[in-house]
Amino acid sequence: MILTIALVIILFSLLVIAHELGHFMVARRNGVKVDEFGLGFPPKLFGKTVNGTLYSLNLFLFGGFVRLKGEDQADKAQDSLSAQSYRVKSKIVLAGVAVNFSIAYFIILLLMVFGMPSILPSGFISVGPIKPYKIETSALKAVAISKDSAAENAGITTGTEIISVNGTAITSEDQLKSITSSNAGNVVEITTRPRGGEPKTLQVQLGSDASKGYLGLAAQSEQRAFYNPLVAIIGAIIATFYLAVLTISAFGDFLVGLFSKAQVSNNVAGPVGIVSIFGSVMEYGWRYILAFTASISLSLAVINSLPIPALDGGRFALMSITRLGVKIKPETEALMHWLGFGFLIILIIIVTISDISRL
Repeated sequence: MILTIALVIILFSLLVIAHELGHFMVARRNGVKVDEFGLGFPPKLFGKTVNGTLYSLNLFLFGGFVRLKGEDQADKAQDSLSAQSYRVKSKIVLAGVAVNFSIAYFIILLLMVFGMPSILPSGFISVGPIKPYKIETSALKAVAISKDSAAENAGITTGTEIISVNGTAITSEDQLKSITSSNAGNVVEITTRPRGGEPKTLQVQLGSDASKGYLGLAAQSEQRAFYNPLVAIIGAIIATFYLAVLTISAFGDFLVGLFSKAQVSNNVAGPVGIVSIFGSVMEYGWRYILAFTASISLSLAVINSLPIPALDGGRFALMSITRLGVKIKPETEALMHWLGFGFLIILIIIVTISDISRL
């Protein structure tokens, strides 16, 4: 569990740092001074100023941040953010979102070329000529083992392939359930292949209580779709857009459920839930870990795009309103961002409590 938590923190931190690096690079490219680029969050442990920018290492090593000159006040200096044109400010504010979208896109592109697992509700992208040239189906693998079950007593662990039962090749979970049900209470011969190991045959005493499961495991076969690289370029755009729409829908359902029923949707997970999910994802191998990373990066991009003060989308929305002639005092805008930040913290606390209650 400690390793899983550490890996999730590292993953999140890298994605957040990449997001902030997007702001940093576009700001520097457009002549805006970057006051500080920090790894982690204060209090500061160490800092060094290079070319006018303070590069800091902070105590809470989770993510990072960028402070731009004139970001929170009406600074009219030529190298401040507030003095830039609407076009330049828009590019800088939305650069982090663009980076997270790009990371998700390129990961999905890579997976489509080297084997895309079935992570979409619709299975695989198949639109006209944008379709896989090959679909592979892996052996049936144990994905969950019930406590004190026949499977656990026999030493079967998650990730183990179920090859055959009493000499009959097993290709689906339904087939496995059928054959174990017909042999309830008996000793059966199950051929398995542990993760990274050689096949071995086990003598397994099946249970006789259907409610507990005769074998006591959940199994699943994995499908992987392979796309031509040129096809994958377009397919990854479609898949990224599809996942973005699903993310927006899930967030919308979360807000509706929260305010109308005081309930948190099962489709939404906070920090605790993500750690739990990642622990299971690691059992499936590198493809699922990459797919999980793409999903998190895309979620960061989508959520940050929303017109909520304190987020990039909120800053962009306020900039656009100002451009239309509506005057907003710097103090008012700062207050809106603080209120938006508080709202987000409350949502995170609520989701975290829900995550813990599901454990």
